[in-house]
Amino acid sequence: MNILVIDTSNQPLLVGLGQDGQLLDTFQTDKPKNHSIDLLPAIKSLLAAQELTVQDIDQIAVAKGPGSFTGLRIGLTVGKVLAGTLNKPLLAISSLQSLAKQVQLKQQSGTLAAEDSTVQNPHPGKLTKDTVVLALFDARNQNVFAGAYLGDTVVLEDGHYPLEEVLDLVSQVAEPVVVVGDGLHFQDTIEEALSNQPLTILDHDQSLPTGTGLLTLAQTATPVENIDDLTPSYLRKTQAELNWEQNHQDDGQDKPYVFKV
Repeated sequence: MNILVIDTSNQPLLVGLGQDGQLLDTFQTDKPKNHSIDLLPAIKSLLAAQELTVQDIDQIAVAKGPGSFTGLRIGLTVGKVLAGTLNKPLLAISSLQSLAKQVQLKQQSGTLAAEDSTVQNPHPGKLTKDTVVLALFDARNQNVFAGAYLGDTVVLEDGHYPLEEVLDLVSQVAEPVVVVGDGLHFQDTIEEALSNQPLTILDHDQSLPTGTGLLTLAQTATPVENIDDLTPSYLRKTQAELNWEQNHQDDGQDKPYVFKV
């Protein structure tokens, strides 16, 4: 079983090739705004390195969002075209959950320790299976895309939230917390809000997608039923939609931003 995994949900680009649940090879870059240039050559290179062709791909797993609107569209478009052309299953996975699962896998393997924290933890403690993994992306204006997970339990559903609301909820779970993603953007706020529990904020490099979380979640994901209807999980309106609504708020017409003509 060969599975192609793609994550273009943020500035980092991750393309991986897995076989029978294990990553064979990956391509990673952290260059800004190069997904449209690097994605297809990366896929071609990975396949060639394993002496495979696109016809040998059995499944395609794509990070569906939230994240960069442009990045998500690029990744999902390539995934949809490949799946549709090859007639292969397409798996759409939460960008936040895949990053959190990556951290959980590191915890299980013992490669993530409390000493990796970028903050001076006032309550140092050993990271365990009871650790809450909070994945968050900066959505500007003190808002975040966030999801929180305790093992297989969803503590906070993926969503677009005020940061204060997210931290208030997580602080009520009396367990150690690992923050992955853009946590350093809000380090002072997070430290203050979660000062009563063991805290680890992973830095940028530790938060880069590796493909392990995406591949693991793909093992139990349900394939997309209608590939043509799949859209990114933006979790908030685009700026174009907000501008359109602002400019048409006095029209007196109940029309969606996108409508048939």
